[in-house]
Amino acid sequence: MREKAGLTQAEVAVRMGTAQPNVSRLERLPVQEISQRQLRRYLAALEAGLVLLATTSAGDEVLLTSP
Repeated sequence: MREKAGLTQAEVAVRMGTAQPNVSRLERLPVQEISQRQLRRYLAALEAGLVLLATTSAGDEVLLTSP
C-alpha cells in the first residue's frame, strides 16, 4: 500500500511520528502480530482506513467498524 501511495518508509515515519526503521519492522511483521493501534496509525499515514469484519463459523458476518 505504501508504495502504491508513492511514499517512502521515511515519509511514512514522519507522518507517524516515528523512525524509519520502525516502519520497516512494521511492514515485515505478519499482520496478526501488529496491534490495531499500530495498524491504524500506519494506515492513517497512508490516508487509508481500517474496517473490521467478524465472521462466525456459520458464515455470518458482523461489521465491527464503519468504513
